[in-house]
Amino acid sequence: MKNTFMRAVSAMESSDFQSLLQNFFLKWMMSQKKVSPSTVQTYKDTFRILLKYMYDEHGVKPGSINMEIINADIIIGFMHYLENNRKNKYKTVNNRLAAIKSFMEYVSYECPEYSGTAQKIKAIPFRKIEKKEICYLTKEEMDSLLNSCETENSEGRRDYLMLLLLYNSGMRVSEMISIQGKDALFSDNGKCHLRIIGKGRKERTVPLWRTTSEYLADFMYECGIQEDDYLLSGRNVKHLTRSGVRYRIDRIVKKATAICPSLNDKTVTPHVFRHSTAMSLLQSGIDISTIAMWLGHESIETTHKYMVADIKLKERALNKLHEPESNETDYRYQVTDEILQFLNSL
Repeated sequence: MKNTFMRAVSAMESSDFQSLLQNFFLKWMMSQKKVSPSTVQTYKDTFRILLKYMYDEHGVKPGSINMEIINADIIIGFMHYLENNRKNKYKTVNNRLAAIKSFMEYVSYECPEYSGTAQKIKAIPFRKIEKKEICYLTKEEMDSLLNSCETENSEGRRDYLMLLLLYNSGMRVSEMISIQGKDALFSDNGKCHLRIIGKGRKERTVPLWRTTSEYLADFMYECGIQEDDYLLSGRNVKHLTRSGVRYRIDRIVKKATAICPSLNDKTVTPHVFRHSTAMSLLQSGIDISTIAMWLGHESIETTHKYMVADIKLKERALNKLHEPESNETDYRYQVTDEILQFLNSL
């Protein structure tokens, strides 16, 4: 297969794949789309891996790749490579495919002659991910995590603030690590609203509890955080990384499990705090459209999963209750097999 591709490449004129890819990042993503740095990084990683795949599996060097050999079969093969060689989960494979589809959308806009290829690649279906039941924290579990932070040292106080912010705001971890001093908007009464830059560079503001506001103010004063300083700094870095946040949470969970055994049955990732915020808001009677705005969801359909999870929770609670015994139950209307068959046929 490698020899076939090498003959095909050498027989073709030099293409504009490289310039298209550069302009996609510099002009399309960063200037026009103004996507977040984390999205840019994900897309960059995707194309780095794609270039490696082209060389490892097809013998095509990065400088020899042209638009004539980028087609749906290549991308489908790339997806199999991600799954089998790199052992990527479906979610990661779908993220890589989304990056390539976005690039092909740009290609079809800039070079209409490749529209047919672009449409075929954009038609490649995403891997179906089995929907898991939403994992979220109870109040007791959240309290155990907070109490497990070693607040007698600066690192522990930062961890405590990190958990407070994740749970109070429901923001994504990528949003949290980008928060700067100027994003904490304090009012005269001491309360704070947090400005969050979400997906697509969309800005939203969420209120913080008074306790969170006060802890945040004290933390910023203690650390001397200025407007352009990142709120949560790491060792030898300007701000905590996503992996750094995950590492700190893993350590806290391990310690908290000793006093709250139910945590042992849950995989507590940074995103679980976002789920916990949504469920807490929903169970407090907040309407779903407000929750969608709070979380920065573009569509209310994204938020609907929390309502489904809440209904399941209530059903489990109902099943634990004993139904009242009454003779009235003998007179309930019984659905016959014929009616069931009729309903099933509709």
